[in-house]
Amino acid sequence: MNKFLLDIYMGVPKLTDFWLIVVISLVTTLFALAMSLNSLHILQLSGYRLRGYTDWCKQTKFADFGRLLMVSLLSSGAMLITNVLLDEVLVGRALKYVSIIFFFIFCFVYVVNLSSIQRKQPIKYTARMTRLIAMIAFLCFGSSIGLMYLSVNCIKYFTAGGVLVIPILLPVIIVVAHFVMIPVEKLIAKKYIKKAKAKLAAHKNLTIIGVTGSYGKTTVKNIIAGLLAEKYRVCVSPFSYNTPLGLCKTILETLTDDDEILVAEMGARNVGDIKELCDMVNPTIGVVTGIGNQHLMTFGTVEKLIATKSELVRHIEANNGFVVVNTESDGAKQIFDEATCEKLSVNINQKEGVYADEIVATSTGSKFKLVVDGKALEANTALLGEHNISNILVGVTVAKKLGLSNGQIIDGIGKLTPTSHRLAIVPSNNALIVIDDAYNGSVEGSKSALNVLSKFEGKKVVITPGLVELGEEQFNCNFEFGRDMSKVCDYVIVTGISNWEAIYSGLKFAGFNTDKILRAGSLNQAVTMLATITNPGDVVLFENDLPDNYL
Repeated sequence: MNKFLLDIYMGVPKLTDFWLIVVISLVTTLFALAMSLNSLHILQLSGYRLRGYTDWCKQTKFADFGRLLMVSLLSSGAMLITNVLLDEVLVGRALKYVSIIFFFIFCFVYVVNLSSIQRKQPIKYTARMTRLIAMIAFLCFGSSIGLMYLSVNCIKYFTAGGVLVIPILLPVIIVVAHFVMIPVEKLIAKKYIKKAKAKLAAHKNLTIIGVTGSYGKTTVKNIIAGLLAEKYRVCVSPFSYNTPLGLCKTILETLTDDDEILVAEMGARNVGDIKELCDMVNPTIGVVTGIGNQHLMTFGTVEKLIATKSELVRHIEANNGFVVVNTESDGAKQIFDEATCEKLSVNINQKEGVYADEIVATSTGSKFKLVVDGKALEANTALLGEHNISNILVGVTVAKKLGLSNGQIIDGIGKLTPTSHRLAIVPSNNALIVIDDAYNGSVEGSKSALNVLSKFEGKKVVITPGLVELGEEQFNCNFEFGRDMSKVCDYVIVTGISNWEAIYSGLKFAGFNTDKILRAGSLNQAVTMLATITNPGDVVLFENDLPDNYL
């Protein structure tokens, strides 16, 4: 007892204790990093926005925190029992550190179970993620040292027990690390944006096209780039690179001095996002694809969403450029009507300007008459769905304004290929026809996908988790999605739990056979179910394969 009080009075542990504390803290930090990967993955999928991470925590009912708490409680129990027993049979406090082995065992089991979870896309160890992990490691190591120092000197039967608190603190450490790194990331982003702007400023003969909208941005961007490539050297932001750093990466790594056109996709989740992108790339041509209720969860209201997409038009007005707007949606029509710059409307139903006539959409593509300046041209495309004809019309309108001939446009249309994960037919090992529309998550897009599915023969199956980020409208939209599927599908497999009730209710309300509504815990389980309900030649539509931050 006197020795214990003396250690407290001295204020420092023995040399042996010191090195054991350091080693244990290092091992604990490594386990903590491995245990935090699930949360970090969700944070990354949420665009490093804390709201997305907290929404996921609420959606999962803080299941991760519950498991971390269990690790701490089990470890505490094992350590308490072990240390009490060792106090009776062993002399010397150093030997009692052996009880920490139980903690490491429980951590190891947690990490193994975590690694067995199948993810639709792995965590990406970008420079930003690496910096965040380094900060978490620093906080975990510092916390471990401090907590162990207290437990070694102040709590008799919990030698090294301070580290048992780390799993419980891990969610807090992640949030703290995130906030600590925000100023750092802003400084780094500012540096890259400055370099990108300087490169654009030095490129005197570059025409920049900004593409935004609630849906169809990536497809329209690729169509515009494909058509313009018939005459110009075109640089296009790859994949769905539509954030400031994504466009910076395109400009700094892909744009060359010989490029004549830059087609930049512009995404937004909050008011001001489009303005920030416009200030960076300074487009003189704007394209608005369509306005729906996608991302309504982050915008809050449709009015804010429309105002944000209008930021592109306001910028084009200031630059004396022109805009092309697909006016089929009410929100886009409002943007078009309010625009004061040169503006061109595209609408699948209009019969003036650039438009399509005699559309024949099949399971292998589409053919139609493209009418340009009153002249009808025969056009064929591998793109599926009537909505893609509308997207092509947007691209043709931009191409005509930039001087492409009719022949160049028709050739360009014939060369267009489906954008990855957007109504693309993909190979199948079991002779099924698989339509990959995994990236689509909009109400309008889901209707188009079902319309394409209806063109096929054979049994039709839809695998979907439903539609998300729709705010208060999410249940109603998924209910309607269920009703729409009932008119086309023979089977529906719903993955996850978020929209099961809404989709099931919509299908049932429409009179769909409930025995053919199946529920899967994961995409892999849904694919396994296919073998029991399909035959060669049947058609499977993967609609909105959500990332791991949605259930």
